[in-house]
Amino acid sequence: MRDIDVCFDDIVGARADYAAALREIERAVWAQELVSPVVLELCRLRIAQILGCATALEHRTPQAVTAGLDEALIEALPSWPTAPCFDRPIRDCLGYAEQLLIDAQGVDDDQARGVIEALGEGGFLVLTYACGLFETTQRARILLNATRW
Repeated sequence: MRDIDVCFDDIVGARADYAAALREIERAVWAQELVSPVVLELCRLRIAQILGCATALEHRTPQAVTAGLDEALIEALPSWPTAPCFDRPIRDCLGYAEQLLIDAQGVDDDQARGVIEALGEGGFLVLTYACGLFETTQRARILLNATRW
C-alpha cells in the first residue's frame, strides 16, 4: 500500500484522451433522464459497499444530492432487502446492481423484468451500463489506492 495521497483524476488525467472520454461517459450517465440520479447513486454506493471502496463511499454525486438524495437511505443501504424505506422499484434496481457485480450470468428473467417494469427498457440499459461504469472505476480506485475522488 502507498502512504501517499492519490487522486484518481490525477492518474487518469495522465492520459488526456482517455480522461476526456471517461468524463464524457460519466456526464452522459448522470445527465440522462431515464433513471433517477438517486437510484443511480444508491446503486453506485451499494457497489462501493460490496467492493469496499472507501473513497467511493465517502463521495456524493452532485446530481443525486440535487435530486434529493437522503442520507437516511444511504445509512439503511446495507439492509436494503428488508429496510422499509426502500420501495419495490428501488429494491429491484439494487438487487440487479448486486447481481451484476457478483455474477452477471446469474441475472434471471424475473430480475430483469422487475427493473424493466421500474425503469422501462431504456432505463434498464442505462442502469446496466452505469453499474458497469461504477464497478470498473471503483475497482481501479482500489487497485490504484486512490484516496481522493
